[in-house]
Amino acid sequence: MIKVMKKFATSIIGSITYLLTTSKAFAQTIKIDPPKLGGKDVGYTDISKFINNIITLAFIIAVIIVLFMLVWGAIEWIFSGGNKDNVANARNRIIHALVGFAILAVAFAIARLAGQFLGFDILGNLDIPKP
Repeated sequence: MIKVMKKFATSIIGSITYLLTTSKAFAQTIKIDPPKLGGKDVGYTDISKFINNIITLAFIIAVIIVLFMLVWGAIEWIFSGGNKDNVANARNRIIHALVGFAILAVAFAIARLAGQFLGFDILGNLDIPKP
């Protein structure tokens, strides 16, 4: 579980670093009209809103997974029946979930702090210049 979380965190950090450090490409501008559904615009017309929503969704999914793992560890502990191996497995699951929650909280705090130092809010309103 820790290896999966490390890989997930590494891929997210790598993606964010790539998006923040890439330079502008001088390419031809193509005007694409947003799709309409029932006379209303649907979809994203701005990449910054899309990235904000993806980051927010990633944090929400991570919190749900942490809560699920905590409940699963608690249920495992309750149904362990006093077996030392089962209690140890349940305790490890709960500890790993709490460590994951701590890592998630630190990642959230670092993203907020970095945004304040660099002058943008990566979790709220990330303004990416339009070409």
